[in-house]
Amino acid sequence: MKLSERLLRWMGQQARKPSGLLGRIAGHGMSWGHRSHTIWALSYLDIRPTDRVLDVGCGGGMAIKLIAQSAVHGFVAGVDHSPEMVEQARRRNAAAIRAGRVEIVHGDVAALPYDDASFDTVVSVQTFYFWPDPIQGLCEVRRVLRGRRGVIGMGGLVALTMEVSKESPHWPKLVAQAHRMGCPIYSGTEMVELLTAAGFSRSWFESAPDKGVGWLCALARK
Repeated sequence: MKLSERLLRWMGQQARKPSGLLGRIAGHGMSWGHRSHTIWALSYLDIRPTDRVLDVGCGGGMAIKLIAQSAVHGFVAGVDHSPEMVEQARRRNAAAIRAGRVEIVHGDVAALPYDDASFDTVVSVQTFYFWPDPIQGLCEVRRVLRGRRGVIGMGGLVALTMEVSKESPHWPKLVAQAHRMGCPIYSGTEMVELLTAAGFSRSWFESAPDKGVGWLCALARK
């Protein structure tokens, strides 16, 4: 196997589940590197002060920190399957954890450690590429979201954000590289189809094709 091939696979593995010293360094880099994209995606959510929000694949906890600034009287939880990222996210959000406003746990999207209808909003920043079974993961997300409130009320909201997508005119050049890293690239339409297949009542997407390699935020209501 060529050195470049091994490097791409290692990069994919570290992005999927950071580990060791290099994983911790990569986690810090990703937290700050994705910050602008995260702020862009969160602008579509309208998080209220009392909302309960779950971040799936929370990484180093940057999105949690930003969300907690809006959900000031609510509760923000984070789940990640990398022990290193759980510890890093806890350190980044230590004050909010002590105040009981934030909780960060080790877990997996295939079996989220929360009861049915526990959250108003679920977000996932730059992790959907790595979900082993996208439909199963989306069904789990739907399970922990609250249902509709009243006759005309809206169900809980999920937002899945990606910095690389087929919305970019340049995405064909990255397909082979992304495949070697284990990162499938989706279009907004493909994301809507997956969300619909998982049982969400309304699905749509927002995109910024000129940012990154096609910033994408796929959204759906339970």
